[in-house]
Amino acid sequence: MSPKVNFSLTQLEYVMAVHKHGHFAKAAEACFVTQPTLSMQIQKLEEDLGAVIFDRSKKPILLTQMGKKLISQIQTVLFEAKKIESIIQKESSGEKQGTLSIGVIPTIAPYLLPRLLPVCEELYPELELVIKELQTEQILDALNGDEIDVGLLATPTKIPKMFEFPLYYEPFYVLCQKKHEYAHLKKIKYQTLGLDDIWLLEEGHCLRNQVLDLCSIKKGKSAGKKYKFESGSLETLKNLVDLYGGYTLLPYLATEQHGAKSQLVPFERPIPAREIGLVYRREHYKSELIESLGDAILKSIPEELAKIRPKDLDVLPIS
Repeated sequence: MSPKVNFSLTQLEYVMAVHKHGHFAKAAEACFVTQPTLSMQIQKLEEDLGAVIFDRSKKPILLTQMGKKLISQIQTVLFEAKKIESIIQKESSGEKQGTLSIGVIPTIAPYLLPRLLPVCEELYPELELVIKELQTEQILDALNGDEIDVGLLATPTKIPKMFEFPLYYEPFYVLCQKKHEYAHLKKIKYQTLGLDDIWLLEEGHCLRNQVLDLCSIKKGKSAGKKYKFESGSLETLKNLVDLYGGYTLLPYLATEQHGAKSQLVPFERPIPAREIGLVYRREHYKSELIESLGDAILKSIPEELAKIRPKDLDVLPIS
């Protein structure tokens, strides 16, 4: 009979910290312990397992081949252990209480959060939200690393081992100056959009990719305009349109306020749109809280938006 393997959850947490930071000192700081303490516990774990997890000769510190085989299971053990805490918390405080960490993409956060927070406060006063504004890839990385519980972003992502809960569909509009050629149209076909004077978000925003797909703009193709500027903020693009010219595309919630010189132009059917949803790990131990968050989001968006169905839309991918 092989000897029983002994380890603690704390040791596993130290391993995940080193894996994340690639550095023992930074991992110790993140775990609020001294580096000798962290190093000693990881070394003890390796001795008990009879396997070396980290190659300490590399900078940053990397996993050994055995470490690569173990790291996914270590993450699973820690994730499952949190379910025990969740069960106890539900029994003592009720299902709608607890802390939920959320990642929200920048093209949703400034327009939805001011609506959402009062609703959450009214419906779930004991629910504590920890919210980070992150780009899509950052959200997916944070979900994989158990750094956040749920992401609010454009879907579908089709990521393995993730659950997606679609919430609503958000149509796009053209925003241009009132003297722009598009301003004279009652509705516009997206196939006719020009490329010379469009303002885009910077790389890393899924909305940028959706707009590029929508306008059939290929990477490396010159737009031909005098000034080229890419922003991390839709508000910056709105100000550029209003005070300088050109046009940009906005999702529904971002259209509520714009400059006096600007005008919104809707699209003809099928209307280009994006799907907005919650993404989280399957069998999440906070699934009840995540469902409550989804319910609060649906109650916070305008009724007109909540009623939109995909049959009249061209829902764009987020590749």
